[in-house]
Amino acid sequence: MVPQVSVLMPVYNACSVHPRNIWSRWLFRRGLEEAGRRKRRFLEQAIESVLQQTFADFELVIVDDGSTDDTPAVLRSYADRDPRIRVVRYEQNRGVAGALNHGIEACRAPLIARHDGDDMSPVTRLEVQKAFLDARPETAMCGTGMYVIDEDNKLMNEIHHPVDYESIRAFLRTTGCPFVHGSVLVRAEALRKLGGYSTAKEFRVVEDYELWVRMAVEHRMENIPNRALYFHRHHPHKIGVRYMKEQARATLRVRDMAAATLA
Repeated sequence: MVPQVSVLMPVYNACSVHPRNIWSRWLFRRGLEEAGRRKRRFLEQAIESVLQQTFADFELVIVDDGSTDDTPAVLRSYADRDPRIRVVRYEQNRGVAGALNHGIEACRAPLIARHDGDDMSPVTRLEVQKAFLDARPETAMCGTGMYVIDEDNKLMNEIHHPVDYESIRAFLRTTGCPFVHGSVLVRAEALRKLGGYSTAKEFRVVEDYELWVRMAVEHRMENIPNRALYFHRHHPHKIGVRYMKEQARATLRVRDMAAATLA
């Protein structure tokens, strides 16, 4: 049977750290092996947080974007235990946008929930978000606030973005991305009609922001008010940490695009 929700999770070398990324004291103190063990634990916790959802009619589509470490073995072990998990593998790394687009095509449900391979969701996330969209057929996507946690799952911060459609459009034009990427639940039909994520080099660290700008032109988008339904893990290997300067420059480009198209 076709599930009601597809959870889409792209991963790449989620159980190891490349030596060229040894730039922080965190890595020097703990070493490569400890860093790899931590990353593996992040992946396991991410998968388990999805499997424990109170809304059970879902599939978890994990796109392995050409991993060369123990990631494929970890994914196989989970898939062998739970038939809701489907692993799609690239033999060569394509990048996040390419992996996501491949995953979108593999998703069977009418609703697609994003999830990162090092974050977590509270057990009621899918239940609450699906009910929110079911009550709003005119809305194509909803996101939530997020709890920022550290490597040991300790709470660091709580962040919320604008909630209503007009405020979101204004935020896209003037500020930046008003959605926590891993928290969104989006109608698959709308996502596919837009052609998915751009794989252009200039958007490689802001692929979500660029997509939401295009989506806002044609579709209503909201954030669920006063709800944080996503645990965003802050650690040295997060793309937003590793490519902070590139992300800032790319954000300016997309913001200019939003100002021109969402006026």
